[in-house]
Amino acid sequence: MAADTNMIPESVFFAFPTIRTNRLLLRQPQNEDAGTVFSIKSDPSVTLPYCAEPYTRIEQAEGWIERLHSTYKAKDGINWFITLMDDMSVIGNCTLWNIKSEDACAELGYELNRTYWRRGVASEAASAVVEFGFNCMLLNRIEACPFKGNRPSTGLLDKLGFTLEGNLRQRVLFRGKYFDQLYYGLLKEEWKLNKNSQPSGRYSS
Repeated sequence: MAADTNMIPESVFFAFPTIRTNRLLLRQPQNEDAGTVFSIKSDPSVTLPYCAEPYTRIEQAEGWIERLHSTYKAKDGINWFITLMDDMSVIGNCTLWNIKSEDACAELGYELNRTYWRRGVASEAASAVVEFGFNCMLLNRIEACPFKGNRPSTGLLDKLGFTLEGNLRQRVLFRGKYFDQLYYGLLKEEWKLNKNSQPSGRYSS
């Protein structure tokens, strides 16, 4: 495929983009969200599937939010906090990070309070973020790297149309055990072919 000469538009990083879907508002992280972030990231059922230790101190959540601000300012990633339209408390996050502007590529990540698992929230949020990545950031490729055995994550990627491209064997050492990491990819041309005619989200700054 011929390369698109357009890089990621600078406007994406002038003002934080807000995304609205039927049920969700995806917004900029705020320092005052640290309490709800801690409640999510202190839950082992949330963090262990991606080989991360649960938080034990709220200061960890505060530091993570500060890093998200820095990452956005550096144009290295955009992390949206997921809230319900009728309740502004944070229930998860969805991110495009590890942005490579010169290659029009980014990595997708997501995390959700387990109270909201199996309600279609993660797929609704991730679908809108993928759409934003291709339509507004002009990405050509979006990647994701879940760990083998994380079926909710791999199932979500399958639903979004991602292709399993490889298995990085014993890629990560966690708690004395090696874990395989899977490599998924979705190209803009594939997404266009498979996408529903209705947009996933509405955007504003």
